[in-house]
Amino acid sequence: MDVPGSSSNGTTVGRLLTRVETGLRRVGRRAMRVHPTLERSLATLWGQYARAYLWYVRARNAVVRPYGTGIDPLQVVRVDPDRIEHRTNSFEKSKFKYAGEVIDGDWDRVDRPFEETDVYRAYEAHFREGVPWTETAFFHRVVDQIAAGKTMWGCTTRAEFERRCRRIDRLYEIIRDHGYKSQRELLAENAPDPIEKRRSSLTERIVRDEVAVSVARDGELLFSDGRNRLAIAKVLGLDEIPVWILVRHADWQRFRAAVADGERDIEELPADVRDHPDIRPLLHDGA
Repeated sequence: MDVPGSSSNGTTVGRLLTRVETGLRRVGRRAMRVHPTLERSLATLWGQYARAYLWYVRARNAVVRPYGTGIDPLQVVRVDPDRIEHRTNSFEKSKFKYAGEVIDGDWDRVDRPFEETDVYRAYEAHFREGVPWTETAFFHRVVDQIAAGKTMWGCTTRAEFERRCRRIDRLYEIIRDHGYKSQRELLAENAPDPIEKRRSSLTERIVRDEVAVSVARDGELLFSDGRNRLAIAKVLGLDEIPVWILVRHADWQRFRAAVADGERDIEELPADVRDHPDIRPLLHDGA
């Protein structure tokens, strides 16, 4: 996500965690080159670091209360997938490092429709019209990038990517036949993910597998991550899915804080604002 800065207060704990992350990346890359079998152990270690970082963000936000109200960095809400129309830019750092952040600037001024991506168009063609994956522009783009030496969607060969496409088919079938479930629900059922490897904790599942959105200054929900599940939800015409809120624009958070603090008359707010997924929890549960 191409953003100019954040509300992080640069505390000693925050700087320490950043140094830990840098060290983990360096050691992990070296270890994987020598011992590829360490991948699972390193993934577990990375998940533990992500949980520690998000614990720090939650604690910091509870004390500092940026922009007037506390922010849960792992907040998951339910939204109509058709409400997510545009997408933000790519991440410049680990996705979880954006969780719970309030960011000013023009990062939310985007005109990048999600449904115009070759990924979504491939899902639409494959699942609605029966077009084989291998006949979609998306498939050919990814295969060309793999041939150029890039790792795409965790794949380094065409055969690996074809297997991943079959796992996407399985994910589609599960959601179609059994409904769209949150990562919390899947963990309670001990259900494996047909696309990704088994996650060790709820935090890791949310960070890696829940559809992630960011909230623009006017409250628009912008797609940030989780294209597989969002595309499937849209193709299936689902009414509601769980999404993880990452970043909030500073203007939106100021408005949200005013609602939480009672500075805005709830009854005077338009119905669609009162029903906004990032406002509803404030009205029902308080800040």
